Amino acid sequence: MIAWRETAAMSRTSRRDHPTGPLTQSRARSGGGHHGSLGGVRLTLERSRRVASPILAAGLLMLIALQRVTLGTHPTYLGKYYAMLAVDPFHPGPDNPVGHRILAPLLSYVVGLRGPYLLYTLLLVVLALLAVTYRWFRSREHAPAWAVLGTSALALSMIVLTTLHYGGYPDALTGLLVFGAWWSRGRLAVSSAFYFLALLNHESALFLAPWLVAEQARAGSEPAHPWLRAVAAVGVSLIAFWGVRWALERTHPSVAYTLKFYLNPMLRDPLHWFRASAPHRWLGVAAAFNLYWLFPLLAATRMLLRGKRADAALLLLPIPCALAQLFVAYDVTRLSALAFMSVLLGAEYLLRTNGFAARRWAPLLCLANFFIPQVNVAMGIVDPMKR
Repeated sequence: MIAWRETAAMSRTSRRDHPTGPLTQSRARSGGGHHGSLGGVRLTLERSRRVASPILAAGLLMLIALQRVTLGTHPTYLGKYYAMLAVDPFHPGPDNPVGHRILAPLLSYVVGLRGPYLLYTLLLVVLALLAVTYRWFRSREHAPAWAVLGTSALALSMIVLTTLHYGGYPDALTGLLVFGAWWSRGRLAVSSAFYFLALLNHESALFLAPWLVAEQARAGSEPAHPWLRAVAAVGVSLIAFWGVRWALERTHPSVAYTLKFYLNPMLRDPLHWFRASAPHRWLGVAAAFNLYWLFPLLAATRMLLRGKRADAALLLLPIPCALAQLFVAYDVTRLSALAFMSVLLGAEYLLRTNGFAARRWAPLLCLANFFIPQVNVAMGIVDPMKR
């Protein structure tokens, strides 16, 4: 009986100490708000990490790349003309041969980095290209270490090394925009806008049109006429580009690198440019990616062995597209670097599927590639890039 009374008293005390009225509900809501605030903080930290990690990875890869080549600290060769164009993009000098390639100088002009400060804009572009590539690898469920290794296929290739070494060369911006056109290939309007900008940066992106059409057609969300839609989307980009280019040529007719500059010699000798690129041609092609060329070749081989012939052909298509440029120009290594999407997609495929046990030998391949002296072949001249 005593025990029962003590238990009842404790029960009444418990109810007094833990009321269940509006005050309790208010406290509960307050506690829920507290946890909600913590959730918001965690979400903010997670978002910050997602932004910071790619930038840190890109910065690390840039530092590694600068062990392969010497950083260009001033505009050089054609970079001088790009820097001049960054002073006033719409009024190039009469002797400026790249006066129609306005995108990189215009971008630098808009952000206030004019003249030789174009180099800083392009370094930021390199950082953005590597960060976006790393983020894409992570979105494909690759661990951070493998994402860094995969991104090194760009960081240690000429699509990046050219911009780092030859001050003022905007090759990395072309790479960033082409990658954007591919990544957004399922949204034709966005993809075609990226492609248009890539063409404004350098008309060499024109050679990737067949590959981009094929990629857009395969990724199209609309079941009806995907190839027709893709051809129309890329066609709009090309028409818009030629419209801008025509206007620029009419305004500045003295700019050297026009369509006539490339086509006139071919009217006399269709193989003029191809002959000009003959000295050290295959060394120049190899130097674009060195050992990283193995990634697309092995990836395509594995696809063929698994009966995926269309996938293999699409993976390799940027390579002949890029090499076709050798019939109209002679900067062999830089032109070959336009095949970077084959190398990048080949690396991602092998690392994701572990094809041919790639995760065993890929780190060794990257290490060996690091010690191959980097050269650039142009006009038959072999130029070492580490001084």
